[in-house]
Amino acid sequence: MLGITTRSGRAPIVAAGVLAIAVPLVTYATFRSASTRNSASPSESQRSGTFEAELITVTSYGFEPSRITRPKGPFILLVDDRSGRENSSLRLQRVNGERLRDVNTNRTKSEWNGVIDLPPGDYVLTIAGSPESQCQIRIQP
Repeated sequence: MLGITTRSGRAPIVAAGVLAIAVPLVTYATFRSASTRNSASPSESQRSGTFEAELITVTSYGFEPSRITRPKGPFILLVDDRSGRENSSLRLQRVNGERLRDVNTNRTKSEWNGVIDLPPGDYVLTIAGSPESQCQIRIQP
């Protein structure tokens, strides 16, 4: 705990609540700023062992963000399922229907991440049973 005590004993609860909100916001800002600034070419990134990251959050209303445009090259795709569903089946596929990845999440394992290197084109991330909810991913040449 933070070591803050009061007679009412509520300070640790308030501090935990603040941390629960602040940590995801700082993480999101870090990932989004990494994806929007100019970076080294993919070959330089690969040599240095660093990658840009894209954070996609699944909510009960859909994906946030609903669209990503990236240059060609490897990046870390981080999907955080905060939909509240007991289980979710996520699918990454080309717009033409070719499946690339299927990932299952649940309440105890709500995050998925991996380094991906997609060829230029249009892709879509969907949740099984909710085809109207999707995140469009465009990889530029």
